[in-house]
Amino acid sequence: MASELKLYKKYEAGLRYLLAQSPDSRALVPETEESAWERIGTKNEIEMFRELAKPPEKLNKTRGVGVIAAPPQLVADVITHDYEKWDDNIRGFKTLSEEHDEESGAVAETSWSRYSLGVPMMKDRDFVYCEVRQQAPGGLYIIYGESLSDEEAAQVKDVPAVKGVVRGKMGCSGWVVAPAQGGAASRVTYVSVTNLKGSFPPALVNQFTNDVPQTIHDVRKVVLAKLKSRARLQAAQA
Repeated sequence: MASELKLYKKYEAGLRYLLAQSPDSRALVPETEESAWERIGTKNEIEMFRELAKPPEKLNKTRGVGVIAAPPQLVADVITHDYEKWDDNIRGFKTLSEEHDEESGAVAETSWSRYSLGVPMMKDRDFVYCEVRQQAPGGLYIIYGESLSDEEAAQVKDVPAVKGVVRGKMGCSGWVVAPAQGGAASRVTYVSVTNLKGSFPPALVNQFTNDVPQTIHDVRKVVLAKLKSRARLQAAQA
């Protein structure tokens, strides 16, 4: 099965890391180690995990795993195209460039996004990153993100300049959407590896750690609303 795996070359190491964190894609990359996740609980039927950075590391890692009662293609489409509906913290987004890779079938977009931390008196964060979207054996959908290096970001044109916003760093982050229940549902793994830059009280770090895996539930609500809307439309047309 591993021989069938063709990943976008520039971010192949990061894509392999992401695949190793999902129970549905780990077998595709047996040579890549899974992180040492600490299970922190279950909420909204989402299993939540974390791996806090130990100095000199600065990237905190969180992971969520949960099922959405919808086909993988629909779930992946919502993650990719309806982010403003499921992410209440987004304050701005811009696609800066796009590349189609024939060998892997991937689409790679360089993007900028700005987020509110949802905490009074704390500055917004923004990111300049590459998002890679591709499929993998077994009907998997991969949506991967990683910040550009400072040198790469300096060469990107039309990056919005927003006063008072702190530039964060995104590590090997993203989504693996796998078919479940014969393709009628999806098991979703979401991994967030970030350095928000700055110092945060431990209570706030714990809050972020618990909130981030619930992004799967936020996506779930949008997906299920779409299914209900489709069902109503079909009923009206019958």
